[in-house]
Amino acid sequence: MAQATIKERKSLSAWLAQEKVFRLIPFIMVEATFLLLLAIPFILTIYISLLKWRANRPFEQAYFHGLLNYVRVLTTEDFWWALGRTFYFAGTAVMLELLFGFLLAMLAYKQFRGRRIYITIFLVPMMVVPVVGGYNFSMIYIDSGPLNQILSPITEAMGVNPRIRWLSHPIAAQWAIILADVWQWTSLTFLIFLSGFAALPQQLTNAARVLGASRWQIFWKVHFPLLKPAIMIAVIIRSMEALKLFDLSVLLTFGGPGTSTETIAFFLWRQVWQFNKYSFGAAASILLLFMFGTLIFYGIYLLVRERDIVEEERME
Repeated sequence: MAQATIKERKSLSAWLAQEKVFRLIPFIMVEATFLLLLAIPFILTIYISLLKWRANRPFEQAYFHGLLNYVRVLTTEDFWWALGRTFYFAGTAVMLELLFGFLLAMLAYKQFRGRRIYITIFLVPMMVVPVVGGYNFSMIYIDSGPLNQILSPITEAMGVNPRIRWLSHPIAAQWAIILADVWQWTSLTFLIFLSGFAALPQQLTNAARVLGASRWQIFWKVHFPLLKPAIMIAVIIRSMEALKLFDLSVLLTFGGPGTSTETIAFFLWRQVWQFNKYSFGAAASILLLFMFGTLIFYGIYLLVRERDIVEEERME
C-alpha cells in the first residue's frame, strides 16, 4: 500500500513537471483567485440588479424586478449628465497630463547635473495621498487663498474680480478639479514617457544624424513612432483611473455647486448610500462596467497593434 502511494506521488510529480502542464499552473491559480475574489461579487451584483430592493428594507422583502432597473438607469437624465461630466473631466485632464508629462520627460531623459533630484521632485505629487492633496487644494482655492493672491495682479489688470470663486462657480469648480487631478497624476505620465525615452535605440538616432536629419526630423520620424506604445499605455492607464474620479469631487465641492462637478462615481455613491437604491446602483454599475470595459479593451487593441507595427519596423 505504501509503495503504491509512493508510485502515485512520483507519477503526479512527473506529470506536473511536464512543460505543457507546468505552464498552466500559474494560469489555474489566477483563475481560481478570480473566481473567489471577483466572480462571486460580480454574480451577486447582477443578482441584486434584477431585484427591487432598498437598503432600508429587509432583504427578504426584495422581489424579482427583471430588467426594469436597467431601463430606469438608461432613462434617468442625471445618469447621462454625470457620465458626460466624467468624460469631460477625464478627457481634459488626461490630455493635459499627457502633454505636460511628455514635455517634462523630453527635458529630463538626457543626462545632466541634478537630474535625479529633478526626477524625484517631479514624482512627488503622485506619492501624495488623494485626501491630503484634496485638502491642500481646498485651502489653495478659497476666495482669499494663495491662488487668487497670485492671480490678482493679472485679473485686476484685465478688469476681472480678483476673487475668483473657484469652488462655488460651476465652470471654475470644474476646472479646479481638473487642475488638481493634473497636478497629482502628471507624475505618472512623466514616468511612463521617461521610460519610453530611455528605451529608444541610440543607434537609430546616430544613423539619422549621419544622414543629415534635423532635431525635429529625428523626433518626428524616429523617436515619436517608437514612443507610440508608451503613449498608448499612458492613455489607457490614466483613462482607467480618471473615469473613476471620486475623491476630488467629494473633497473640493461635494458635487456642487448644484451638480456641476458630480461625476458618475459620485452619482452612484449618492444613489446607493444616500437614497438606499441598491438595485439601481447595481444595475448602473453593470452598465458602466460594459461601457468602460469596451473602451479599455479597444485601447488595448490599439496598443497591441501599435506594438506590432513598431516591431515590424524594427525588423525591417
